[in-house]
Amino acid sequence: MKYLHLIWAALRRRKARTILTFLSIVTAFFLFGALQTINAGIGSVMDFLNTSRLRVSSRVTLGQPLPYAHVARIAALPVTDAVTPIAFIAGTYQRPNNVQAVLGVDLTAMFKMYPEMHLPPGELASALRTRSAVVVGKVLADKYGWKIGDRIPIHAIGGITRADGSSDWVFDVAGIYDMDPHEYAANIMGQYDYINEARASGNGKDQVVQILVKIKDPSHSAQAAQLIDDTFANSPNQTQTMNEKDFITTILAQIGDISLVVNGVVAAVLLALLFLTANVMAQSVRERIPELAVLKTVGFSDGRVQWLVLIEALILSIAAAVVGLGLAALVIPVVIAAAQLQGVPALHVPPIVWGAGVLAAIVLALVSGVFPAQRARRLHVAEALSGR
Repeated sequence: MKYLHLIWAALRRRKARTILTFLSIVTAFFLFGALQTINAGIGSVMDFLNTSRLRVSSRVTLGQPLPYAHVARIAALPVTDAVTPIAFIAGTYQRPNNVQAVLGVDLTAMFKMYPEMHLPPGELASALRTRSAVVVGKVLADKYGWKIGDRIPIHAIGGITRADGSSDWVFDVAGIYDMDPHEYAANIMGQYDYINEARASGNGKDQVVQILVKIKDPSHSAQAAQLIDDTFANSPNQTQTMNEKDFITTILAQIGDISLVVNGVVAAVLLALLFLTANVMAQSVRERIPELAVLKTVGFSDGRVQWLVLIEALILSIAAAVVGLGLAALVIPVVIAAAQLQGVPALHVPPIVWGAGVLAAIVLALVSGVFPAQRARRLHVAEALSGR
């Protein structure tokens, strides 16, 4: 790059304009990196989900509880391999803004349903022997320095009280589980029976938020879901059963087509950026017509002058894109951590987004710079120096 000093001089010719253009491209690729990382995160969640696991919730609304008696009836069905109730205690740990949730489940069934979760058998046996025991994900254990034998005080919120009227719950760490992928090991799971018995009467007692079912034959998940719903067709607490993928897809559909929205926003931002960059490059070439003519006079070929303009656009676009993607890589994990979304894995800008971002920057530079570069190539020295 023996002509790098010429390109650098061209970029510094209008410092304010170059800086503003650079910041515009940085902002655009920050949005590109952030939004596409969210898209990739949703995709990784969908890949993790399994059609052999069904989620049973109320047909009325997702937040409507179901009676605990439904669990035994589902367990008796011939399609059922394992079943667990799900209850939860939403509360705070140490600080009022540090929200943590404790899931009440059947631990034996839970670890049978999720072979991706790894817990030493001895720790699971210990958790089953202790009523107030919980197993915690390694992500949370590393974050708070929890180890086996520690006690976790949770101050319940949302009116979840114990039978003695207290909102303070204390759980004993009996095991630390890991998971594939590791980022998903971020829950606290205790025994449903203990949480249910300790609840105040009428405060969710003998109820479940959801029932999780593992079926024997994943290829018949639709038929199994229909069988479960038919079992409670005449019940005052009718159910709606879906496999995990359909369940999450339904929830996301209530928000909207996230992928379409994300891609639409990214396309609009990049299109606006294309016009901006093309205008800047065209204006830059117009202002430097006499200088480009001098370069041709001293021996620069038409093709070399053309490439000087294109490389200028490439350096500006690629450098700004890398900075924007880098900022997204730094900011997204911090935002997710600050939001304290328990059970939501940390998001990182995946390599495919980095590659797509750099490729988009190259295409942006070439498209926006091709017409100014062609003008520089076709420049006639005499006409340029005479001001025509």
